[in-house]
Amino acid sequence: MRNKIYLSWIWMMMMVFAFQSVKGQSQPELKGIWRGAFPLYNGEEIPFNFSVQEDSTSELSVYFINGKESYFGGKLVKVKDSIQVWINQFDRIMVLGITKEKRWHGNWRRQSGEDAFPIYAEPNNTERFYWNNNEAPANMSGKYEVVFTNDSGKQVKAIGLFTQEKNTGGVTFIRPSGDSRYSFGRVQGNQFKFSLFIGYSPLMFTGSREPDGSIKGVQQGLKTVQLIRAYKNEFARLPDPSTLTRLKDFTAPIQFSLMNAKGKKISLEDSAYFNKPVILTIGGTWCPNCADEAIFLSDWYKNNKQRGIEIITAQFEVVNNFNYAQKTMTRFKEKFGIEYEQVFGGESNGNSVLKTFPFLSNFTGFPTTLFIRSDRTIQNIHAGFSGPATGVYYQQFKDSFNHHVDALLQKTHSDNIEDWKRARVRALKATDGWLNLEGLFWLEEGKNTVGAGNKNTIVFPTSKISTQAGYFLRNGDSVWLVPNTNTNYTINGKKITKKTLIFSKPEEIVMVSSGSLQFNIIKRSDKIGIRLRDLQSSNLTHFKGINYFPTDSSWRIKAQFIKPAFKQNIIIKNALGQENPTELAGKIRFAYKGGFYTLDAISEGDYLLVVMGDQTSGNSTYAAGRFLYIPKSETEKDDFHIDFNMAYNPPCVFTPFATCPIPPPQNMLPFAVTAGEKMYEHH
Repeated sequence: MRNKIYLSWIWMMMMVFAFQSVKGQSQPELKGIWRGAFPLYNGEEIPFNFSVQEDSTSELSVYFINGKESYFGGKLVKVKDSIQVWINQFDRIMVLGITKEKRWHGNWRRQSGEDAFPIYAEPNNTERFYWNNNEAPANMSGKYEVVFTNDSGKQVKAIGLFTQEKNTGGVTFIRPSGDSRYSFGRVQGNQFKFSLFIGYSPLMFTGSREPDGSIKGVQQGLKTVQLIRAYKNEFARLPDPSTLTRLKDFTAPIQFSLMNAKGKKISLEDSAYFNKPVILTIGGTWCPNCADEAIFLSDWYKNNKQRGIEIITAQFEVVNNFNYAQKTMTRFKEKFGIEYEQVFGGESNGNSVLKTFPFLSNFTGFPTTLFIRSDRTIQNIHAGFSGPATGVYYQQFKDSFNHHVDALLQKTHSDNIEDWKRARVRALKATDGWLNLEGLFWLEEGKNTVGAGNKNTIVFPTSKISTQAGYFLRNGDSVWLVPNTNTNYTINGKKITKKTLIFSKPEEIVMVSSGSLQFNIIKRSDKIGIRLRDLQSSNLTHFKGINYFPTDSSWRIKAQFIKPAFKQNIIIKNALGQENPTELAGKIRFAYKGGFYTLDAISEGDYLLVVMGDQTSGNSTYAAGRFLYIPKSETEKDDFHIDFNMAYNPPCVFTPFATCPIPPPQNMLPFAVTAGEKMYEHH
């Protein structure tokens, strides 16, 4: 017994000693400048540099260095006997085995494991190229007219911007599709070697200056090689980027409906884009030029969205899978602080772009930017992106971009009202508009059967769905759909065959489809119901338009927006008789014919909603009043105006299945507002 105790004590002490020895071993210093390289099949290598830095949270981050640019790659973590750099922007990971040797070996691959390439790296090494050539460097700086030739003989013209400081330098090539970004390397004698890497597609440019001053060289990637022929030409030019991508019909309005990262379909007819010009960018999270464009657009949008313009980016990804795109788009949004919408367009190739956007007759490359008017026709298409590495070309792009935006926003008052009328009709006829509503059914607690049969709790239109199509199960504020096997229900294009949660949070809308029918769950106070749509509703085909008062600029009245000094609610009643205490966003004060009047406004996202009535209510306009939507950004301007030419009918005018608020007494104006929409004749 004593021997067993003694042996146990010896074993425990050995383990403690072993643990202390491992803990006490000196760990390699990771911080500092590293030299990495991709070995090539021909014995050469594409070198790159990166720095490992400690951030404010004591975590390690990697930055790829290309000349004066330090580009954030990702977080560095130690896992067992290796270090990993998670390059989330490009869905890549760089893994290096920890060793006491000078050179650490590993690979660079997709985060899923595919498409791996060997790499090696050396800590505490600031060199880029190892080169025995010590000749005095020739001067290669300047602007060149360039032709790239691939292995099949296809040629692409470009501009080359060579920079040099003694024996170091770099080159940026500008093609019609975009620029190659920053590169860095050395010049020795008449030869140069430059490389670039920011976590995606390393490239190396090597070559020499010929006796006539021209350049012969090679662009080397991991999978491709292209020949370079360049002639110095300060007047070298590329085709106008607005002439490269064409439309099938430049007079026709465009439309699309694509899902964002939350699974919500985004369309130009959504209320967020109502009567606004939109900038549509076609890109991909894998695309370095698209990343540079996102840096520009993200900052630009924050400074200009108050002007009444929106941006949507359609991302075409290397993996044609929505779940994959959700991950990459979310990471892209977080990295670049994007506040506008991103949607998934499909796979990253030209055929996929033309399938998603059939109004295009050709596609030049990623990124491409479309300037869309508020009437949904296209003003201009800009192919490619010249980023910060291109210097004056980047400034030219920014000037051109702002010129097109100014033109989109520069309209007369009459033009604005006509655009608003067209946008109003498009919104009514859109998938989420009011004309296709076919039912509003309030759910009881527990089981609610659904189908075309009259014995169901909820009866959908005959011939549109099975006689018995399943049931809704309500439990408090949550609703599940339990489908019958004979009914085809889909959510975001995916068929559901079992009990599925379709409502728990009012802000998260789940749209369920079955044939031409679509429905979602809504909540009104303590009532929870089903809002049913029919995308083939007869209301759409019978819609004859809206009658308006003549446009009159005198009804665009100078106003003042007054925010409340403290939080207060106003009572808004609806058509069901329910009273809803709603927070007051502020009062709009204006003068009319010598008198001063105020209208209470409530908040709806980026807009103020005014529910108002006047002396035309019940006569030439709807008895229960009209609405005014006003962008909050407009109220912050010194020249804020309230425009009654945009007073419009509430949804209840077009469908009995909407629940509309009624103007509070303080919003009943004592004069006739002879502007905006008149009574809908089919009401």
